[in-house]
Amino acid sequence: MKLFPAIIIPFILLVHTCTFHEANNGTTVKKEEVATDDHRIDFEKEVLPVLVQNCSPCHFTGGKMYERLPFDKAATLINNADKILKRVSSDEKKAIVKDFILQNKNSATNNPAIPDKG
Repeated sequence: MKLFPAIIIPFILLVHTCTFHEANNGTTVKKEEVATDDHRIDFEKEVLPVLVQNCSPCHFTGGKMYERLPFDKAATLINNADKILKRVSSDEKKAIVKDFILQNKNSATNNPAIPDKG
């Protein structure tokens, strides 16, 4: 009978450890969900073409909404992220825009990654 606690206690600890590890893996943020410094999203090369495709001509030079919401300015994108993301249809392109927003959300001013065409 003394053998039973010697076997069962390590087994319980092992199961608990595995369960804790599994729970932590499920709650950690996946790499795809967070913009990383490994690849900085370039506004002009990667984001602007998506916006042109989804938001032209209204939000670009000469468009009826350009004065209020100029989408050739990255700060406009960051400040209106939720509304703009709803209008991007492709999940792949939405991910690019979302990554750019996450990378630059806290630094919409004085950031070289955010060009201000003015």
